[in-house]
Amino acid sequence: MTDSKEPYEGEFIPAAHLTPEAVAARKKRNLWLGLALLGFVVLVAITTMIRLANANLSEGAGFYYSNSGGSAREDGRMPIDDQPALPPGMTQDQAAPPPGLEPEGAPE
Repeated sequence: MTDSKEPYEGEFIPAAHLTPEAVAARKKRNLWLGLALLGFVVLVAITTMIRLANANLSEGAGFYYSNSGGSAREDGRMPIDDQPALPPGMTQDQAAPPPGLEPEGAPE
């Protein structure tokens, strides 16, 4: 019989012992990873605060839309006259939604 014992399924393998240099390198990597994560969280928080500061959240206007730049009607939609111009070469028929996809209550 041999003295070397093969590990079988379910047996724990002893943990690797790291050198002091490897432990220092691991701590340095973890520090930089933590700083990058903190920077990302701060960036998302600042972006969210800016978006909330510019948003009109009254009467269900929505988070992603701001009514401060145009003259919206009471229902929050822009008048047809204030709609942006069509790209050059596009007709009104091409810009219209396909039949059956008009929103409810849309003017004919």
